[in-house]
Amino acid sequence: MRIAMPEAARRITISDPEQAIREYAEIVRELRHGGTDAELEAVATDAVETALAEHAVLMAVVLPADAAPALLTGVDMEGPASFDDSTTDTVTVLRESVENLAGPTVRETVVLHTGLGPAVLAQRVPGVEQVRAREPLSLQLQAFLPEPGTGRMLLLTLACPSAHGWSTHQRLFAEMVASAHVPGTDPELPHRPVPPDDESFETHTYAL
Repeated sequence: MRIAMPEAARRITISDPEQAIREYAEIVRELRHGGTDAELEAVATDAVETALAEHAVLMAVVLPADAAPALLTGVDMEGPASFDDSTTDTVTVLRESVENLAGPTVRETVVLHTGLGPAVLAQRVPGVEQVRAREPLSLQLQAFLPEPGTGRMLLLTLACPSAHGWSTHQRLFAEMVASAHVPGTDPELPHRPVPPDDESFETHTYAL
């Protein structure tokens, strides 16, 4: 599987934890316009160790000029037992699973066409439950990208603690997901999400 990363993304060498910590610390230094080495290393270590604990194979900081910084991670994982290809039926199963199991933070799901077939995208917005549990209050975009014939999929997550420029992040994320393709083939141009065929909550836009 290949995806086109946004130009605003700065890749972190997650395969080399020590290098990843240095790279992340340098980005944080630039964003904060300073900071002690100890403070920056602590922040970077926490971020990298969290990504590694989730078995991330991709890590990047997305820095659009007109939006708040966001963290992008990618995790290679098994697809659902019945998800052995990217047909409409199996994508529907995955979409329903996301809506039913991910909890009330999932405010919207759509299906997006990619060079690998359809992918499921979810927008997650923290609510009062997360406030009460003192969980991180980050806006999230997630994409479940199945890799046909492998029984596996890539989970992409973009997390941002601020709503500033969120529409920019939505656009960049959708373009990145739509670019997914099999190596050796030309990636397809980004497509608009497939419109839902019902009047459920997926048809509504939520103000952030």
